[in-house]
Amino acid sequence: MIRLATLKDAEALRDLGISSFVAAFGHLYSAVDLQIYLAENYALQSWKCQIGAPGRPIWLAEAPDGHLAGYAQASPCELPVDPIPEGALQLHRLYVRPGTLSSGIGGALMTRVLEWVDISGRPPLYLGVWSGNEGAQRFYARYGFRKVGEYDFPVGEQVDREYILRRD
Repeated sequence: MIRLATLKDAEALRDLGISSFVAAFGHLYSAVDLQIYLAENYALQSWKCQIGAPGRPIWLAEAPDGHLAGYAQASPCELPVDPIPEGALQLHRLYVRPGTLSSGIGGALMTRVLEWVDISGRPPLYLGVWSGNEGAQRFYARYGFRKVGEYDFPVGEQVDREYILRRD
């Protein structure tokens, strides 16, 4: 089941965000850099402020047992795109619970995000993806995303190269 997040989901959403990020990218960073990044980007209070914010939906994929299986987070575009098209949107995160890749959860979440884009008048949709995450790049390409730029993404002292993808 896909639904919008509510405040009661904040802790579970934070925990899923941390576990998903660490499973996918934790091996890339020193322990110090990883902890700094997680503290800055996955604080419980931050999730509480983000949930329900106008124009910034967070969709949850809920497993039959009630646990969160994945989430997608969107907003107006905040990526370094120049010029940024009026009304452009951004998919900030699309994560699934570690161990559930290729189970259809990501596709179900993406479908919900694209419905939101259609309701919004189908403006361009952007996202940032780590340059080394070829699996995610293939996933996004299946939905019509193409590379249109690059930018630096700091995680503590380390700076990663991110690709900017766009879907019209």
